[in-house]
Amino acid sequence: MTPGLALFVKTPGRSPVKSRLWPAIGRKAAEALYLDCAEAGAEVARALQRAGTLHAYWAVAEAEDDAPPVWRELPRLPQGEGDLGERMAAVYDALLARHGAALLVGTDVPHLPPEALAEACDALSSARADVVLGPSDDGGFWLVGGTRALPHSAWTAPRYSTPHARADFIAALPTDVCMHLLPTLRDLDEADDFAPVHAALAALPAPTPAQARVLRRLDALLATMPG
Repeated sequence: MTPGLALFVKTPGRSPVKSRLWPAIGRKAAEALYLDCAEAGAEVARALQRAGTLHAYWAVAEAEDDAPPVWRELPRLPQGEGDLGERMAAVYDALLARHGAALLVGTDVPHLPPEALAEACDALSSARADVVLGPSDDGGFWLVGGTRALPHSAWTAPRYSTPHARADFIAALPTDVCMHLLPTLRDLDEADDFAPVHAALAALPAPTPAQARVLRRLDALLATMPG
């Protein structure tokens, strides 16, 4: 079983992205950073796809006829309608039906180590777990995946973008779930995240080209920050 991985993206200029960074660095700089973060995740996913570890997709928020060519080199899946939980449920179910195992990742972890993503794939492919979760240190999660259908409430109950999201998700899972936890990563959401994410990127032994671009952007942004 080779999992399907969907990278959740929105299109700058058609949907707001990284809006919590706008007051600190401006909308255009936040959008440029977002695109490099998205490509950083895609480069890691494509490398694992070439190794036969996963099947990678973009999960695009905008309708297919409204999605620009920025999302290239991977097939696109529609996120569909509804709030974030509804859209995650739809993409998860689509990947589960197509591949027997599904993984969902956002764009907030440009420092994603390929080893962590490979670990998620192995946990599902080897049946060591039927749910995998990548915790973020703000109480959310940077990855979720599984090999079994999950109750709709698991997707809709979490209070996303709050410190309760991960706990809400876990509480809504069936009691017989076998979960594998991945390493905790720092999300890149706000200006306070620049330095920790910069350090994580700098520690990567072999950063991808997009990861290197994010590192350079953060270098420049940190140089302009007070204190």
